[in-house]
Amino acid sequence: MKTEYKACGGCSEQITDRYIFEVNGASWHGSCLRCSVCYCPLERQASCFLRDGDVYCKTDYIKKFKTSCAKCARSISATDWVRRAREYVFHLACFACDSCGRQLSTGEQFAICEDRVLCKTHYMELIDDGTTSSEDGCDADGSGKGSKTKRIRTTFTEEQIQILQANFQIDSNPDG
Repeated sequence: MKTEYKACGGCSEQITDRYIFEVNGASWHGSCLRCSVCYCPLERQASCFLRDGDVYCKTDYIKKFKTSCAKCARSISATDWVRRAREYVFHLACFACDSCGRQLSTGEQFAICEDRVLCKTHYMELIDDGTTSSEDGCDADGSGKGSKTKRIRTTFTEEQIQILQANFQIDSNPDG
């Protein structure tokens, strides 16, 4: 019986070693499986990462491909709550008007002007002053399309929410 040897994804030589490492369907010598950034050996690592044909250790993969907040530049983990606007991603707490610092709510109108997030009030002040136009890199509503205006979302205080919930407990169908 003839043994078939696989070609290594790193050096292209046949693998005759006792152990073969498989990464995304490619076979590797243990000594050839290295991070494409820091060249650390990955044969004893519990995992490695593959992107665009390159192999990475966990540290270099995170450094190279992590998502960062557009405002604070800190990394965004998979468990963080985020807001997205155009190509930008923000931590929930960082998605605030750059003029007044007020955190913006889901559905609230805003603009991104020269990489600054502005609430509707401060965007309108900027427009009324005549210091900017849509050609200057400002995008009202953050949609990037100039489409129809979004409705402003109703927001409630904690006290108002408690009152609404208490009334709902009494009568779950106020219209009926």
